Amino acid sequence: MDESPGPSSAAPGSLHQRTKDRMRTEAAAIAFRVFLDRGFDDVTVDDLCAAMGLSRRSFFRYFKAKEDVVLAHLGDFAEKSCASFSSRPDQEELWPALRRSMDPFVHQARAHPARTLGLLRLIRDSPTLRAAHLDRIDRWRASLATVIAHRRGLENADLHATVLASAALGAFTAAVQQWAPNPDTTLLADLLDHAFAAITPHPAPTTVPNRSTNNTEIPGLT
Repeated sequence: MDESPGPSSAAPGSLHQRTKDRMRTEAAAIAFRVFLDRGFDDVTVDDLCAAMGLSRRSFFRYFKAKEDVVLAHLGDFAEKSCASFSSRPDQEELWPALRRSMDPFVHQARAHPARTLGLLRLIRDSPTLRAAHLDRIDRWRASLATVIAHRRGLENADLHATVLASAALGAFTAAVQQWAPNPDTTLLADLLDHAFAAITPHPAPTTVPNRSTNNTEIPGLT
């Protein structure tokens, strides 16, 4: 496999960079199968190098750490999510726009269900991998908060935008966790719809309910 320098040495879109990206994708796919077979925590970098046909030096040119091999399967989902939110019409309400920003993951899960479920299983079963995944979720939250702030005319994310991003990702996580054990009987898109409906504010009643028909006597008032 290619042992040339990392992406910074090649112009984006160059033949060298495209070749390197393809090799990285192929190496990650091989490693993913090894992890599914043996479990993330039981596989060493040396095991991965043997399966990929790479030296340790080349491995660390493609990946910063073992965790990156697995989480590479998430690709640039967070970036796509933020781009999706930014592209929503200005007149669209915030919560529907945030719900639609999760569609890239829905499309990925629909196109590659076995790989998506395998990834979720690896994250669930490995404390090390789960911690690395949570770090990426934190970065996604920060990016989403920034684009929410931009929608409100702010340059940087404030507390309001951060809370909204946190709520959106909480709904996303809850829906995915509900879907993963029962992918054949539940649709991820439907679960996301329900999760976002649960956190979408509803208008307050315009009239106060009439409680005069309640004849229950309150001790001490009769």
